Amino acid sequence: MWIVRLTDWQTWEPFVDALRRSAPPSTEVSEFVGTVGRGAWQGRYLDDGDADIRRDHYRELARAAARSGDRGPKADLDDALRAIAELTPDAEQLVRVRAAARSHDDAVELVALPPAVVSGSSAPLLEVVLEPGALPRQYLELIEPVPGAAPAPSADPDAVTRVIRDRMPDAVGAAPEAIAAASAGLPDGIDLPEEVRALYAAAGSGSLKLPPEEGLFGGFEIVPLNDSLLREAFLPAARFDTWTADAATFASEDPAGRVQAAIGSPLWFPVGSDGAGNVYAVDLAPGVNGHVGQVVLLDHETRAGAVYRAESLAALLVGRRTSLDKLGQRGGVDRRGGEPERQDEFLNLDPAEWVERLDAGTVPSTLKAAGLVPDRTHPPALTDAISAANRLLDLRGLAPIEVTRLTRPEHKSLLGRLFDR
Repeated sequence: MWIVRLTDWQTWEPFVDALRRSAPPSTEVSEFVGTVGRGAWQGRYLDDGDADIRRDHYRELARAAARSGDRGPKADLDDALRAIAELTPDAEQLVRVRAAARSHDDAVELVALPPAVVSGSSAPLLEVVLEPGALPRQYLELIEPVPGAAPAPSADPDAVTRVIRDRMPDAVGAAPEAIAAASAGLPDGIDLPEEVRALYAAAGSGSLKLPPEEGLFGGFEIVPLNDSLLREAFLPAARFDTWTADAATFASEDPAGRVQAAIGSPLWFPVGSDGAGNVYAVDLAPGVNGHVGQVVLLDHETRAGAVYRAESLAALLVGRRTSLDKLGQRGGVDRRGGEPERQDEFLNLDPAEWVERLDAGTVPSTLKAAGLVPDRTHPPALTDAISAANRLLDLRGLAPIEVTRLTRPEHKSLLGRLFDR
């Protein structure tokens, strides 16, 4: 039985041929650079180094196909890529495919990335992480309780208990030892506020639904004490994506000084989820104008920070008051100060600029990651990016990017094949 492999030319030949047939007239070299696998594919097409020629050409062919009912201009390409993608259901293969005007110049390059190299949707080689596991310095900064911080006057554990028993009569409270363990697991011996203890003593989980009234808090799904997924989802490391995206990400300041600015913190203790990926948390380290036990919202669409919602759980559940913060306090990109420090950790340069720095010996020794300038309009050539990335990897003694090159086998006559035996 013949087994089809990604390293066989025959696997890629239908796509290479379709790439040549689909090229705009007079094209010398067409390329596809992208990923194929897990039943899908994505990438960009270049014809003689230009991404716009094919787009304009396809627009005309698509109109003609719509009028005639024929297959569109990408149909053969997609069929060939689909067949390849099905061969790798559990992984994605980074690839560069070259279809030349003369078929003997065709080539396929299979690119194997080491753990230190990150691929992204905007660029096949997004960045090189020179210090494995490193995070930007703002992701390592911790917040601590402000001396003298106290619960709000509205804090009322008994009121929290009454709301739970009224709205969730069948709820079962968390075991006392589970509540004690959650409190013991907090940093620096910080205790859970009495309102939080009252909440979990009355209901360890379940849906708390309050009467629907416009503009008032409507309830949440109680986050179980053992729900490690939601409890870790907003910690700094979990909110980090890539250096390219997050080297300049900071939490915005709360104009009222109630919430400390941080990427995330274990002192924002999740108690409820809104069902849309956002979490209500009790703040155990409020800002100078905040209260211990105030409620903040952790928004899954922002990469940093927490937003003030109420001064206590009782204020949220009984008074059902929730601040919409018209002044705005959204976690996001904040480029205030610190630019020189960020450049010590991360630089985002074109491969040619990296080569210049490498040749001159001016790559900062403090660099933790190196970006390769993702640009959808004018992305760097893959070969140039690989060359620069491998030199950066070698600088730190890290494993290189490996490239397996496949070429079209030479077709021989019957007589020639007989003599090869």
